Amino acid sequence: MFFKSYYNPGPGIDKNAPPKKGAALYIELLTVDFWGFITINMMYVIFCIPIVSIGGATLAYNEMCCKLIRNEHIFVISDFLNSFKQNFKKGILFSGVLLLILFDLLIIYTNTITYVGSSLGSEGAIFWSIASILSILLTSLIAYLIPMVANLDLDILSQLKNAFILMIIGGWRTLAVSAISILSFVIGFRFFPFSGIVFFIFGFYILFFSNCFFTWPLIEKYIVRNTAS
Repeated sequence: MFFKSYYNPGPGIDKNAPPKKGAALYIELLTVDFWGFITINMMYVIFCIPIVSIGGATLAYNEMCCKLIRNEHIFVISDFLNSFKQNFKKGILFSGVLLLILFDLLIIYTNTITYVGSSLGSEGAIFWSIASILSILLTSLIAYLIPMVANLDLDILSQLKNAFILMIIGGWRTLAVSAISILSFVIGFRFFPFSGIVFFIFGFYILFFSNCFFTWPLIEKYIVRNTAS
């Protein structure tokens, strides 16, 4: 499963085979060029070291994931590098946004652990509720925003408005991407530095691909098609 080549012709797909959906489609797309994206994953971590390049690298990575989901042919390394160059200037500001969100999540997480470690009274319950809502809003908004910024040529205000609307109408998709993002953040922080090795090898691929898998169909349905028409 993990050794498929995305570049070489294979036996093909049975024309009578029903299209895959749900978990089967997720696994098929995730593994279609698994090793190529592991290479990008390690490149991504290295590209993020200068800090100001985090945004450009993140946008490039998400563009590759969306192309994979759209079944577009990808030369993963060269396409990633080209996308990084194109998104570098735009990504400088985006780097600050991502760092701010990570900082906010860190504050929410550390304070939540403090409250959970003590007796959870009414104030603790209120804080827990507010922290949960803020975490869902932050992670789901950025999950919709990143693929749009990476793939669509729209002004930032339109992208923010669209991301907010999709976050509301997304329903279970919004909850799914929020849960994946929050879980990834908690695991990464809780089990560091071991989690750093996992994220360096393939962790960001799982995170970005999963977010794009859930959000891009809505973006394509409500934004891309309306823009094209």
